[in-house]
Formats: sequence, C-alpha cells, structure tokens
Amino acid sequence: MALIGKDEFIKAWLIYLKDGAAVLSRRHYESWWEIQDEFGDRFKSNRAITDEDVSAQVMRYMNADFDEGQAPFSEDMIRAFFEGEDESISS
Repeated sequence: MALIGKDEFIKAWLIYLKDGAAVLSRRHYESWWEIQDEFGDRFKSNRAITDEDVSAQVMRYMNADFDEGQAPFSEDMIRAFFEGEDESISS
C-alpha cells in the first residue's frame, strides 16, 4: 500500500480507461504515473481508495462519476472482489 497522507494508505485503485472500461486493482502503485505507464494511451483517470470500508468508497466514486445504472461494477462485484484474492477486475 502506498502512503498518500499523514496516515492515509491506498488500499486499491479505481482506474478509468478512455474506451469506457474500468479496472479495480489492489496492485501497488507508487503514484498515478505508474498507472498511466501501465495503461498508456488507454488511461483516462483514476481514484485512490483509502477508506476502511473500501467497497463503500468505490460505490460513492462510481455514483458520482456515472449516471444511475451505468457504473462498470455492481456493488456485489465490488464486495466479492475485496473479499477475494484477485489482484484486479475489469469491466
């Protein structure tokens, strides 16, 4: 996990790609520059997930970023991801 504030650690990244796809990743990135390097021209933006309730924070971000019913991941998919072992999921 990367430290981004006094006591704030990044637990995951919500990565948006230019084609409308999204990636939810637990991969350790030191900064968004590493994310941009990995996804290259496909990279659009990202959000760092830092809350203890990671699923709730991802849902808040997606509710802010997408119209109702357009989010790339359902709440069930997000919860299953954080309960599982996969490093990332993509839409």
